[in-house]
Amino acid sequence: MKIRGLGYVGLHGPDPKIWLDFATNVCGLMPARSVPGDSPGPRGAGPYESGNAIASDGSVFLKMDDWQWRIAVHPDERPGLRYFGLEVAGPDELASASQELERAGLAVKTAGDRELASRGIHGMVSVVDPAGNRVELFQGVTKDRDFQSPRGVSRFLTGSLGMGHLVLLVPDLAKARAFYCDVLGFVLSDYVSFGPNQGIWFLRCNERHHTIALLHVGPVSALHHLLLEVGEIDDVGCAHDRAVAAGLPITTSLGRHTNDRMFSFYVKSPFGFDVEIGTGGRIVDESWTPNQFVDGDTWGHKGLTAETIKSSAA
Repeated sequence: MKIRGLGYVGLHGPDPKIWLDFATNVCGLMPARSVPGDSPGPRGAGPYESGNAIASDGSVFLKMDDWQWRIAVHPDERPGLRYFGLEVAGPDELASASQELERAGLAVKTAGDRELASRGIHGMVSVVDPAGNRVELFQGVTKDRDFQSPRGVSRFLTGSLGMGHLVLLVPDLAKARAFYCDVLGFVLSDYVSFGPNQGIWFLRCNERHHTIALLHVGPVSALHHLLLEVGEIDDVGCAHDRAVAAGLPITTSLGRHTNDRMFSFYVKSPFGFDVEIGTGGRIVDESWTPNQFVDGDTWGHKGLTAETIKSSAA
């Protein structure tokens, strides 16, 4: 199975409008011009130009490139990760992927027209990973182009690299690795061990150093953080200034990771999990071989330790 990249992420929490404010005014994402399933209308008129990021059920949709949306935030009593989409090349690849999932003994659900319209995609099957996360494999997207950050972010690195990465807290690392590597075809880039049976494993599906990371510190299943990669160091610095000015907790200070070379900081989002905003992530190819790293950072990133991760996951 060949996954092209992380296509979209669906979150949920008590008040999606709070996350809309955070995503636009701190992170620099753009409110979607229209929600999936709605026609934006012609250019120069109506909701296409004025923006219509909020659906009738209160869900919020956010844009970071020429895709109609990349992040959705749905209303729910409890905050967390609702689903994420992994892109495949086309309908034949999706059909083949579905067959592989079934052969692996997984319960595969095929999306109907209504669900496809709610994502703005052409085809989709979904499964649940060993940690309980809904994983959607999809093909075909809606593009409305003309991304412009309301906070002047030069660009977000997407395209063939996907929209960023997710770090997932998983209660059983062996089962999670078997699902993502043996079934979905992700490849190990490297890993860091915190101690016996604890650590983080970084997995790739394209040239981005990692698209999924599996973090095990105990019997916890949750989203630890979502990375948004921007184009310039100044984009990172300005986002850091905006986060500080907004009074948001900077959970991890500015620094550079050892393995993927990302220069970044982490800010606690309104729903509790972190958002990493960074630039300069490592690009790898098929000649890359996995490494074990003794520590996670070349410098900085104060606050990102095994102890703080364990306490946040408790």
